Amino acid sequence: MTQLQHTPVLLSETTDLLQLEQGQTVLDVTLGLGGHAQKFAEIIGPTGLLIGIDADAENLRLAENRLEKTGPSKQYYHANFANLSALDLPLCDRIFADLGVSSPHFDDPERGFSFRTDAPLDLRYDRSQGRSAAQWIRSSSPEEIVKALRFYGELQQARRIGEAVSVAVPETTFALRDVVESVVGYRVKQVLPQVFQAFRITVNDELHALESFLDFSINHLSSEGILAVMSYHSLEDRMVKRKFKEISTPEIDSYTGGISKEAPFELLTKKPIRPGEKEQVQNPRSRSALLRAVRKAQ
Repeated sequence: MTQLQHTPVLLSETTDLLQLEQGQTVLDVTLGLGGHAQKFAEIIGPTGLLIGIDADAENLRLAENRLEKTGPSKQYYHANFANLSALDLPLCDRIFADLGVSSPHFDDPERGFSFRTDAPLDLRYDRSQGRSAAQWIRSSSPEEIVKALRFYGELQQARRIGEAVSVAVPETTFALRDVVESVVGYRVKQVLPQVFQAFRITVNDELHALESFLDFSINHLSSEGILAVMSYHSLEDRMVKRKFKEISTPEIDSYTGGISKEAPFELLTKKPIRPGEKEQVQNPRSRSALLRAVRKAQ
């Protein structure tokens, strides 16, 4: 798979859920290679505004090229969606986030996202910011490493793996793989994705970024605006589900039992939308995707 062959996940379902119309202002905070945004641009047309944000400068450049000939006005920002409040953004009719790791991150060995090729252990979306995973491991205590593996990787053997990583201080993906294999043996292929997830979430501060994004978005939608979020693991999905439930639940009067204040949002997905069997076969990376959405009240 080359970079420009990246397949957007749940494309038609996302487009339908967002209820896009001509002339709308749409914010895509995880622009990636512009797969979803290209479809958004086609629908909102020349009177619309598409705002694209990505933490990866190279992804942003490729997306700009891809979207160059599409109709709407466009604004692009090289930024992490944790920092949206620092940007001068207009109120948006639709906001979308795809929290998955983009294909180029997996497919470019030098990014260190894949344990299938040997490369520097980096795992950052934005290599101009923060510390690589190897640097973080080198500067962290055994307890900090164990905590990351336990909470972000949800690993039962977090302590044994974390202590081994702390001693070995791996600098490459294969070195980390070998450390994990020394602890878990033949189960290494099942455990490695959780280990890489834990360190990726840590170095990118992903859950804090998601919390900041959700808080910003619910206050930055226009009347009847829609926020849609696609997550790929239980930690993210629980955060999205909890926030969406919180803002779509009316306040109840403790004396009368009636509604004292209507909810500011309407839940559009009682259960998350998942890829069908056909999409999962055609695009295996879509298998764990969970799409949820809310709509702001008038």
